[in-house]
Amino acid sequence: MQKLHELLRMGDLAAFVGIVDDGGFAESARRRGVSASTLSRSVTRLEEQLKVTLLRRTTRSIEITPEGAAVLAEAREILDRSEALQEIATSGQAPAGPLRVNAPVPYVLHVLAPRLAEFRAEYPGIQLSIDMTDALVDLIGSHADVAIRLGQLPDSDMLHRPLGRTAWKLVAAPEYLDRKGWPKIPTDIAKLEQVRFAAPDHINTLRFTGLPTPVTVPPAVTAGNGEAVRQMVLGGLGIARFSDFMIANDIDAGRLVELFPGQLDAAPLDISALYLTRVSGLRRLGVFLDWLATISEG
Repeated sequence: MQKLHELLRMGDLAAFVGIVDDGGFAESARRRGVSASTLSRSVTRLEEQLKVTLLRRTTRSIEITPEGAAVLAEAREILDRSEALQEIATSGQAPAGPLRVNAPVPYVLHVLAPRLAEFRAEYPGIQLSIDMTDALVDLIGSHADVAIRLGQLPDSDMLHRPLGRTAWKLVAAPEYLDRKGWPKIPTDIAKLEQVRFAAPDHINTLRFTGLPTPVTVPPAVTAGNGEAVRQMVLGGLGIARFSDFMIANDIDAGRLVELFPGQLDAAPLDISALYLTRVSGLRRLGVFLDWLATISEG
């Protein structure tokens, strides 16, 4: 039987995984608050114990070897199992520890941020870190434990959980309609202007129940960020289509009005959470997903 000092150290495995995920020794050292030489010693120790080369190092980059890739997959599983065992050992305690979340900017601003104090009050031991991007991210490369995404998910082996759906609404500022004229039927919006999304383009397509083709509205301006589009519509530049959670408060407050409720022909937008670790092995992820489902439906 191997002696304890001959067994692989969890810290060395974690260091190796972190170096690969962070793209190098210097960045990984910065993120973890240790020296690059400390991480280098961890990898060297692993290579000596396993008798393989895990990484090819150059002055500017690292390249994982085929043997390193195989070890990386096993190391991830070992670390996941170790964390699951720690969760079991502390199952009588409240969930705690770091949880990294990646989500689209509008979802963070309009759904997460206004309610996050509630989650914090219930689970003060969970340290949330939130990154915002509208692109579909690589969970490993982005260092995220869970990513929230809107719309249909691409085919993937990643674990995911539906959180709810959000309807689309076509809106405008009342002051803009006072200037340009209030449309009486859907085809009247062709006389107005549209604030358009740079991507995805399908958001700019305005179909209505009972009409055979979309209604084309002249563009006023195009923006690459949903929040920028919202601010421009609030400022009276034109009309635009948004997911309900982005403009619900604006409608309630009278800052925006919905045009032709129930007539816009657009399937509701799916809200999903993607993650790599099984919820059964990470309690803080499980309670966060449960909470997300509650606020996404509400």
